[in-house]
This record gives sequence, C-alpha cells and structure tokens, in this order.
Amino acid sequence: MPRQTIYVFAPDLAHPLGGMRMLYRHVDILNANGFEAFIVHTSREFKLDWFEYETPVLRGPVKMKSDDIAVFSEIGGLKIAEWAAGKRKVIFNQNAYYTFTRYPLGGHVKTPYLHPEVIATIVVSEDSMQYLEWVFPELPIYRIRYSINPRLYYPPKEPKKKQICFMPRKNVDDAKQVLYMLRYRKKLAGWTIREIDNVSEVQAAEIIRESAVLMSFGAPEGFGLPVAEAQAGATIVVGYHGNGGREILTSEYGFPIEVGQILAYGQTLERVLEEYSRDPTRLNEMAKKAAELMRKEYSQAAETESIVLCWQQILSADYRREFSSGS
Repeated sequence: MPRQTIYVFAPDLAHPLGGMRMLYRHVDILNANGFEAFIVHTSREFKLDWFEYETPVLRGPVKMKSDDIAVFSEIGGLKIAEWAAGKRKVIFNQNAYYTFTRYPLGGHVKTPYLHPEVIATIVVSEDSMQYLEWVFPELPIYRIRYSINPRLYYPPKEPKKKQICFMPRKNVDDAKQVLYMLRYRKKLAGWTIREIDNVSEVQAAEIIRESAVLMSFGAPEGFGLPVAEAQAGATIVVGYHGNGGREILTSEYGFPIEVGQILAYGQTLERVLEEYSRDPTRLNEMAKKAAELMRKEYSQAAETESIVLCWQQILSADYRREFSSGS
C-alpha cells in the first residue's frame, strides 16, 4: 500500500511570522518520526530567508494520491473547502480568533470546518481548543504543544540590559500610548527601547535574551509565542496574554494586562521598571520560574510527543463524517 503523505500548504508570506516557523517545524517533526510530510508553497519562486531550515519544501502544484492529506491554515477562511478538492483535509488552526476573519458579516455560509473532507483540526492552546469545541462539537480537534528553541531562547549568563523590547506587529497604537505615557512621566530615563521588527530569528532572540523586560501587545493570540520566548529567556513580561497566552502569562510568572487596559498597562509597567531599578531580586526570581516552566512544559520532547500522537490518531481513525447541511 502506498505511503500516506502529509502536505502542509503554507501561505506565501515572506515577512517574519511565528506561525510560519511553526509550520516548518511541524513538518520537520513529522519527518523525524516516521511520517512523510512536505511544506508546499503556491509560487515556484517563493523562498523564506529570515530563519534557517532544512525542511523539505515543494513549490507550485503538487500531485496528491487518493489517501494523502492536505493541511491548510485557518487564515484560508472559506476557501479551504475549495482547495485540494476530493482529498482529505486537516485545518491547522494556530489562532482560533482568525477562524471567521474572511466570513461575510451576518451571512449564512458553508464553513469548511464542517465539510466532509475536513477530517480534523489541530490547535495550539487550551483556549483555542475550548473555542472550537464549543463552535464545532462534532469536529475532531487535537491540541498540540509548541516548544521554545533552547538554542535561541535561554537565560543568559551575563546580566540583563536595562532594555525594554516589544514587537510592533499588533496593536502598535497601544504601544505608542503606553510608551508616551511613561516618557512624559519621566519614567523611561536610563532605559533603552528596542523594537523587534524586520530582523532574523537569531537577531530577535538576541534582543529578547538581553532585555530585562518585554512588553506584550499581541492580541488576539492563538498561543503567544513572543511571550513564551521571552519567558524562556528569563525576560520579565508585561502586557497582553491575548487569551491564547493565558496559560503561560499569569501573575505567578509575569504581569498580565487585559487587552485595551492602557492605564493599567502604563501603571503596571512603571511599577515594574521602578522595582527593577531599585532591587530586581524578586523580578529576577519570577523570570527564573517562568523560564523553568518553559523548559518543563514547552520542551521539544513535549512538542514532538503531542504532534506524533495527534497524527497517529488522525491517520488511524475513520472520519468519513456525514453532515446533513454542511453549514
């Protein structure tokens, strides 16, 4: 019997995206554990250059066997059902809050999540699991774990710089408000502000490792990779958990702020900066505990185990589901 192949169709987006890196790693883990898998990009010319990889990549049209599986991202929206017609599909949903992004407002459409060819959905956090289980109780849903690369994100031996870093890709207006509030209150004296934007994965990791504080503005989030990466590097995190990061950014391990609570954000960050300048002992211990959490719960072994188990269950189950309406 021919071997089943898993084709993970990735969007042709060249700028740094944590979700893209995770798609590539997903395929690497599958191939390293007895599966056959490929990343697929639509354009024959497309290539990523912001992180290093040895992942097998196909570009352009692919010819799939009848029992192969096509994997698509949640950002495909309604079009997922049209792609790889006649083939079994899995939706890799890395952010449940993007599930309905491309749906018409107030419309009644057939969602790909209930299409008979969609045999399962993969999610990356408990929050996304609860979201999709509530919306689609008939759909098989599997939660996998991300891991944080220990070769890039680790507590540095040298002291942290009095540096605050953040990623401006989401909610940049919120970032402006918080930073200007503190600047006009004269609370940023002695601190360096570093934006993490248009840099390689290695450069981003270096900025995070050397920074004492990361400001999180990610929302909505399926998991919250920047938060997890900062915590793995023993960097103090202040800001949004984005819902998907609620399981890691707690008051035990950092300073979570509800989305849009700008005044609370500014006040909390001010207290953190003042305490760090006065005596960072308590904050450093908190950051150390967060790094230990990352090493224990979000290790590469835990990620591999969750992905292998997920695909063993998907491939072994008979998901020839029938839906009366498909909507």
